[in-house]
Amino acid sequence: MTNYFMVGTIHGGWHGQGAREMLDDWIAAGDWVLGWHDLESDPSYQKQVPNLALMGVGDVLIAKQMNNDFKTMLVKAIGVVTEPSVDGHSVGVNWVGDFRSSPVTLPSSYRQTVTKVSDTPKSRALIRDHILPLLGDSLQT
Repeated sequence: MTNYFMVGTIHGGWHGQGAREMLDDWIAAGDWVLGWHDLESDPSYQKQVPNLALMGVGDVLIAKQMNNDFKTMLVKAIGVVTEPSVDGHSVGVNWVGDFRSSPVTLPSSYRQTVTKVSDTPKSRALIRDHILPLLGDSLQT
């Protein structure tokens, strides 16, 4: 069964000084990085790293950004996990869709850096109606 994860793309805070958009780097490198290197005792890292451990080959990452209304979010890119995390910080990803030139707005909000999409009727509808059409045949092997 494919799992879906909403993942952030900014390191160093949500906005302001020190915040850095990382998506270009990740697309070029074929990965996604949780961050907090040398800060593994940070409560934010500790809260989110269990989700990284749940990511397996074939799972889908939805690179997102919350809108200011905190009720909707933009999909910036979608990728498929190619290598699970072995370092507690990153996974290999084949980024199959880059939507930054025409972001897709979803009627949902995921605030954490990484969140596994739950298996609820509302979440299943979000995946079926919005995410799967963006993936096309990318999950076919």
